[in-house]
Amino acid sequence: MKSAPQKNSLQTLESGVDVYRKINTACLILIAVVCLVAALIYTKSILIPLVISIFIYTMITPLIRYLRFRAKFPRWLAIIVAATIVLVPLVLIVIFISNSISNFAQSFGVYQAKLVESFNRLADLIRSYKIPLPDDMLELKSLQTMLTGPGSVNFFKSLGANAVKVFSYFSMVVIFVFFLLLGSGRAKITNVVIKEIQNKISAYLYIHIIVSILTGICVGVVYFAVGLELSLMFIVATIMLNFIPNVGSIIAVLLPLPIALMQFGPTSSFWIILIIPACMQFVIGSILEPKLLGSGMDLHPVTIIGSLVFWALVWGVPGAFLAVPMTAAVRIILSKIEPTRAFAEILSGRLPK
Repeated sequence: MKSAPQKNSLQTLESGVDVYRKINTACLILIAVVCLVAALIYTKSILIPLVISIFIYTMITPLIRYLRFRAKFPRWLAIIVAATIVLVPLVLIVIFISNSISNFAQSFGVYQAKLVESFNRLADLIRSYKIPLPDDMLELKSLQTMLTGPGSVNFFKSLGANAVKVFSYFSMVVIFVFFLLLGSGRAKITNVVIKEIQNKISAYLYIHIIVSILTGICVGVVYFAVGLELSLMFIVATIMLNFIPNVGSIIAVLLPLPIALMQFGPTSSFWIILIIPACMQFVIGSILEPKLLGSGMDLHPVTIIGSLVFWALVWGVPGAFLAVPMTAAVRIILSKIEPTRAFAEILSGRLPK
């Protein structure tokens, strides 16, 4: 029989060891996270096209299954048809965006002068209403310097050069998708985690594509009705930016405003281009899309914002587009592992039990 002092000392020792183990585990997790983030940043030139190709592959796979088992297509024909349906529109969009950026960069001088003139008209309008604003603010010298300075010219020249890189970058994605399709169907996926990730992400991508195209069509009607220049480019930009959660829709609304101000000035057409697309984005993004997605990715809104910031810092603009599906995949993996299930619950906005 152990005496009471001995029992107390043993309990104290065990509690100290338990605290030490928890601190040790937390430190190891922190080191692992730092190393993982460093690896993601260092290998992003390869990982980004690979991840994009995997997501495109998850979109093609349900089409292949449908064509094989419902439409009774041979495997090779189902792969070709499904890949054509998904990849051809993506390639055309990339080509269009690259050409639009290049053409806009080349004609930037024309828009630059018109934009400065529009700001001067706006300042004259403010003066006519006798609004008490400082002269420095009305003259917009800093803004005009920014628009006409060498920095803006160099920026758009580099933007035009990067348009070519976008197309070459996407060609790597197509190559990855090609090899993924070559290996598809040879081994049946039986892992529950992989199946859940594939099903949820493919459903999310398809619904998001439909919602984004619908948003682009609605916004496009407004742009074409008003007669906005570069309407088609802004429609495609709206469709693409809707894949960036929350922030993308705001950027899509604000993006055509400089051209609208340059073209129409502060008239009713300018306010139509601002207000009506903003209302459409709110209705479709805040009411229609959540109903279509249902539980969807099972991510809390704060988690979505946090993931957007994290992946944008790690992978830049591509990371912002991939933030939601990447975080959803991480949440599913964490939910299937007993020690990390609490973290998955936190990402879903639920307190762990």
